[in-house]
Amino acid sequence: MIVFDHVSKVYPNGTVGLDDVNLTIQDGEFVAIIGRSGAGKSTLLRAVNRMHRITSGTLTVNGTDVSTLSGKVLRQFRRGIGMVFQSFNLVTRTTVIKNVLSACVPDMPFWRVLLGA
Repeated sequence: MIVFDHVSKVYPNGTVGLDDVNLTIQDGEFVAIIGRSGAGKSTLLRAVNRMHRITSGTLTVNGTDVSTLSGKVLRQFRRGIGMVFQSFNLVTRTTVIKNVLSACVPDMPFWRVLLGA
């Protein structure tokens, strides 16, 4: 479950990305986020995996307060979230499956990565 409780995001230049958002997304629920350019869609999604730090409010994912995560714990948390970016951030010289599986590489022993085992 993802819960936004009075979440706001104000950028350093004063631009408001999110303004007092209250939203609960249940496990298994399918949600579409639509809106015009600059409405805060990407900010909302990036807040979930803490690519954008919220300014106020509470954001929890499966009971975990996202704002408290850092370092290794944050990296492990992000591995559990699937996200395709607007610019994709994919390696164009490889297959889709290899792009997806590359997220597992940090958890594999170095020798397995080298040998492709």
